[in-house]
Amino acid sequence: MGLGHDARLHLGSLKPPIYETSTFVFETAEQGKRFFEVTYGLDEPREDDDFGFIYSRLDSPNLGPAEQRLAVWEGAERALIFNSGMSAITSVFLAFIRPGEVILYSSPNYGGTTSLLTGLLTQYGVMARPFTSSMGEAELAEIVGTDRLGMVYVETPANPTVDIFDLQLAASVASTHDARLVVDNTFLSPVWQRPLEHGADISIHSATKYLGGHSDLTAGAVAGNKADMEALRHVRYEIGSTASPSTGWLLARSLETLRLRVEKQTANAVRLAEYLAGHDKVSVVNHLSLLEPGDRRHDIYKRQCLGPGAMISFEVTGGQEGAFRFLNALELVHLTVSLGGTESLASHPWTMSHVRVPEDEKLAIGVTPGLIRFSVGIEHVGDLISDLDNAFTRV
Repeated sequence: MGLGHDARLHLGSLKPPIYETSTFVFETAEQGKRFFEVTYGLDEPREDDDFGFIYSRLDSPNLGPAEQRLAVWEGAERALIFNSGMSAITSVFLAFIRPGEVILYSSPNYGGTTSLLTGLLTQYGVMARPFTSSMGEAELAEIVGTDRLGMVYVETPANPTVDIFDLQLAASVASTHDARLVVDNTFLSPVWQRPLEHGADISIHSATKYLGGHSDLTAGAVAGNKADMEALRHVRYEIGSTASPSTGWLLARSLETLRLRVEKQTANAVRLAEYLAGHDKVSVVNHLSLLEPGDRRHDIYKRQCLGPGAMISFEVTGGQEGAFRFLNALELVHLTVSLGGTESLASHPWTMSHVRVPEDEKLAIGVTPGLIRFSVGIEHVGDLISDLDNAFTRV
């Protein structure tokens, strides 16, 4: 909880102060020269270096505690904080993908990530090809063909269907082609899943969600080995995707309560998934706690996850009209597109997060007009059930 902060170096302050400054003063020109040499990788740090900071676009004292704490959570050598989840994802692509290479990506995926893969990146000669959770290694190899595979990108559980992908399979495919495996771990957080323990090279988060956890910051996070994080750090320097000091401070604060929040959210979600599975106005419920032995997905879940998380998706009767009536009737649960906060949040992926995905593709990946994405918070579970009950009377 206190990693990365020594109160003795900050006037005895129990919590890290916020260093809201754009630039830092050098004591001598020689010191400034040394800071730049090490920061930009022109020389290696020495044991006698009294290393400091240069400019907040590059780094700031408030990022260190959050980065060190996340690295421990993920079991990584290093972690980096970015100013949004999409800037973290984009920075990873810029650092490790080259024109002419293929990114094999899991589908469904967050709509913003899919748009980046199939839109902007293709303008720079990158080939993005989707795969589903039902495909095996031979099918994935066929999708790659004779092209150069640069990365396997997996979001598991998937947004918004909570579909689960086999990291062992993905790691095997990546290893065969000497490619990196990058895993978006946003939905489960490192409390319930640690991708690096299952063959991933990089674990990535929209830290806006569970890592931040209070719906009051926007950030991204990446964890991995020292060499990859050093390369990524220089991309962060170049494009200015570094998180602000206040964001770093808020994120370090939030990581102290990560387990407490996520465990409570998950306990609520398990109760709500059972409730929804028995409701006559719900045709489909997706939550990892509902997977049963004998289901291939259950085997994957038991192998790579430590818990089911707090993300649920369910389909109400009446299609989009029924979904809208349900969402408009909610009072305790907030209608918003984010997730992972202490408040319970609901959204309509068909018209919100996945609105740019063509309708036939949405239907193919299980995103239907009646689908609701539900991020369960820490409220009293009885109050949440009462709110859903009232909303269902309007469907």
